[in-house]
Amino acid sequence: MDSDSSGSDDHTVGFDAGRRVSKIAFITLFALGVAEVAIGLISNSVVLIADGIDSFGDSAIILIVLLGLFFATKQNNNSKGSNGSGNDANQPWLGYYKIESFAAFVAAIGMVGMGIVIIVRAVEALINPIEIVHPEIALITLAFAAGISGYRAVQMNRIAGRYKLLSLKAGARNAIKDSMASVIGFFSILVAVYLGFPQADPIGAIIIAAFIFSISYYILKDSSLVLLDIISNPQMVEQVKTLIERSHGVKVSSISLRPMGPFLYADINVVLDGSMTVAEFKRLANSIKKSVRKRFPSIQRLTVIIEQS
Repeated sequence: MDSDSSGSDDHTVGFDAGRRVSKIAFITLFALGVAEVAIGLISNSVVLIADGIDSFGDSAIILIVLLGLFFATKQNNNSKGSNGSGNDANQPWLGYYKIESFAAFVAAIGMVGMGIVIIVRAVEALINPIEIVHPEIALITLAFAAGISGYRAVQMNRIAGRYKLLSLKAGARNAIKDSMASVIGFFSILVAVYLGFPQADPIGAIIIAAFIFSISYYILKDSSLVLLDIISNPQMVEQVKTLIERSHGVKVSSISLRPMGPFLYADINVVLDGSMTVAEFKRLANSIKKSVRKRFPSIQRLTVIIEQS
């Protein structure tokens, strides 16, 4: 058997970067939530209150993400002293991607609950419309919130894409949704106040809730696949098998793929005759790993196992 894995240093750097941007995002979102809810209550704007609740929920979600990244980084650092032999049992950091994925899963559930609260409040306002006061202050607040959330989304998405962090990707998606929600809130108040259609305010709040539910669905789906060890592309097994057999002229009896955080890990069983030397097998195994990684960069760890023909 020949196995390897990438080192944990790159993953530690990614977790650390994710923690830094998450800390800033948490503080910013919580402050925005306080301001939006307070001004929403003063101005009687349901959509501004909804956007404030959205910001509070987002800050809680970021806190969950931050905790997941904290524990992943801690355990990753603790495992650096272990003398890895290529075996998952000797690479504890591999399992801590599960913590990061679980953080994304819990975050999405929080988003669903937040959306339900917003819809209930919006329906009440549709039935009994309330006049918005001090609309200029409400509009300035929403414009500021949209700009801050948009900038935060760019930061988080860049780091999530670079280090393939699922929970931070969830946070980035949430930031995009948050910015769009603030923009919708801005125009909802414009229509409600200056075009004389007060129902636009709660309607905007309902649209914000719809955004929340749609983003939650995708996050729940992605994180659930990781937690259940299910790959999102089941055809990949056959694709890897075909690549190895055509490129290296060996028979592949079985391939096991499993997700671990944003990456995949593969156990590849190849059928060889007994005449191959150890040195020849190592060269073949290295060649297989190189070609598989080139075609499928998401596969970070490969184990090639011999079966006698």
